[in-house]
Amino acid sequence: MLANNLSHDFSITSPWQRCLENIMEKIGPASFETWFKTTELQITNDGSANILVPNQFFADFIEEHFLALIEETLREADIKFSTIYFKPVEKDWKIVQPLSEEIEEAQSRKIPQRAQSPEQFHPNYTFNKFIVGDGNRMAHAASLAVAEAPGKTSFNPLIIYGGTGLGKTHLLQAIGQFAQNEGTADKVIYLTSEEFTNQYINYVINKKDSTSFYRKFNDVDLLLIDDIQFFSGKPGTQKEFFRIFNKLLLENKQIVLSSDRQPDKIPDMMEHIINRFLGGLITDIQPPNLETRMAILRKKAEIDGLHLPDEVVQFIAGHITSNVRELEGTLIKLIASSSFTGRDITLEVAKELWGDAVSRQEERISVAFIQQKVAEAFGISPNQLTAHTRKRDVALPRSVAMYLCKKWTKQSLRSIGLDFGGRDYSTVIHSFKKIESEIQQDQALRQKIDAIEELLRPLT
Repeated sequence: MLANNLSHDFSITSPWQRCLENIMEKIGPASFETWFKTTELQITNDGSANILVPNQFFADFIEEHFLALIEETLREADIKFSTIYFKPVEKDWKIVQPLSEEIEEAQSRKIPQRAQSPEQFHPNYTFNKFIVGDGNRMAHAASLAVAEAPGKTSFNPLIIYGGTGLGKTHLLQAIGQFAQNEGTADKVIYLTSEEFTNQYINYVINKKDSTSFYRKFNDVDLLLIDDIQFFSGKPGTQKEFFRIFNKLLLENKQIVLSSDRQPDKIPDMMEHIINRFLGGLITDIQPPNLETRMAILRKKAEIDGLHLPDEVVQFIAGHITSNVRELEGTLIKLIASSSFTGRDITLEVAKELWGDAVSRQEERISVAFIQQKVAEAFGISPNQLTAHTRKRDVALPRSVAMYLCKKWTKQSLRSIGLDFGGRDYSTVIHSFKKIESEIQQDQALRQKIDAIEELLRPLT
């Protein structure tokens, strides 16, 4: 938290607001929405300018990429300061608009349907069909920023990493389609790493001319390469990729890459390639939380002209927790079953359809199931467990639910935190240790947790 020596607090109608307007003009609306929309300015008695930001990641990134711009803007606004500090502040930040509003905006976004090379892209992989949630907000915002202004942001290269089926390919293709349809890039190339490698080998072996392959990228404005981890252990391909990569960067052409892991964790990748990656923006995609999974199902069903009852949406989203692709596959299975049998899609039909699939512990003992049982035990609503309140009658059950989720599920700490209103993984660790300590002293609490765990044991 900040010290108590703050003398000025500039509100939304303040000089800081005018500074923000100037910053938006210089960096564009997409970058502004991502990095500056939620910032605040406070000047201390000693003349320090404290820029308040949501977390340390924001603090580090803004300081590295926008410090000079902020200094210039403050001076232009005649705001006196001696030093600038970027301060992460714990508060109920609204980094972006609520999910329901994002979906509505995405549905209404007009994207022209012409494309110069439509065969490169899947028609469903567009921004208006991408559901934004806590686990992919940063990746989505950065992707939209580079699509609107390829090569003109500091996100070059942009590297998106995450597990299988979380939406990396969707975002890369959405960037390419947007750039083509909106005319922000004249020539766009999308390739998987396997396609890049095969084309390079074809030029070298069959045409005996690697220079022609290099020239293929001469006038590219936007290069998108999927799954760069497959360059691992291919030194010849890596050298050619690095040659093309350097050329495009020097010409301020946009490069967007995806990987199933952090770039510096890819084995047998040349160090100088990794170092160049680190000069751009590396952002991850996490598994979707419950709210996002439900939104994805509703959106996919809407596209297919299908109405899913709320209890069916909740059931599927509560049990299919790993990735978006599995959710889509599950929905296809439901639609097919309904078409073949002529039965309406009900909760009973959904349960029948999964059978053994939901009998495994990691699916039956879901975060949603634990939240429901904890809420019942403490006499509150499951929705309160994800609310941003620190009242004891909600905070304690929330900590208990996080404790049980860590103990009884195979979800990552990050994923558990997202299912509790987008909280950080450190909050999950703190809650686990807190409850672990309290049950040693509080017999009543221990008995209540034991009773909840009795409901979980038959499901193992």
